[in-house]
Amino acid sequence: MMMQSHKQVSFLIHRKAVAVAAAVALIFVATAVDAQSAWNADRYRSVDRATFVRLPEANELIDFDRIDYPLLHAAIFYLTNAEREARGLSPLTHQTSLESAARVHSEDMRDRNFFSHTSPVPGRRTVRDRTDASGFSGSGVGENIARTFGITYEAGRSVFSPLQNDGYFSYTYRGDPIPPHTYLSAAEVVVEQWMKSPGHRENILRREYRYLGTGAAYFADRSFFGIPSFFYTQVFGL
Repeated sequence: MMMQSHKQVSFLIHRKAVAVAAAVALIFVATAVDAQSAWNADRYRSVDRATFVRLPEANELIDFDRIDYPLLHAAIFYLTNAEREARGLSPLTHQTSLESAARVHSEDMRDRNFFSHTSPVPGRRTVRDRTDASGFSGSGVGENIARTFGITYEAGRSVFSPLQNDGYFSYTYRGDPIPPHTYLSAAEVVVEQWMKSPGHRENILRREYRYLGTGAAYFADRSFFGIPSFFYTQVFGL
């Protein structure tokens, strides 16, 4: 099942309490390049969740100029399986073709300025179209999507913008910058968001699913002073 609804988020800016809502048309700027990855697909077979969460690289702050996407995808994969295993369900197996389909959709949402399971890109309209194109041959698929901040900003809390703060976000005027997420904490936020939504939670905990791939795409959201943000897609397979 695909969950069509998404979390609405509002923002408060200190300058005369100007409010910017998620309903405002979004303008995205992609600036990051892929870093040399500390992670590859072979490591899914040799690294368990308990080991992964202790890896130094998983606990590093995300550098938005050089994002290690495979590592970020792995963090979401392991924390998703943690939710399943906590409820007595079998963990999902990483599937490279599903990861490819997921990342393509996250990049399309960023590049085409939309947030939906239905894509305007020819040949990639549905999740089934996207998994077929990536080479996945399983009998069924499902999809979760999300949009979250790349820094540890608390949605709805008053914040000083980079225009007021010489280029960074902070909760007090020219106070300490709000730091980026680590790879692990970014994954914690998006998995928690999905688990609080009935349809997304149903996908994560569906007993029949066997495979998972996750894809992310970074953007600086110009509708909110260029705040670092991510689109995320999970694709599940039978």
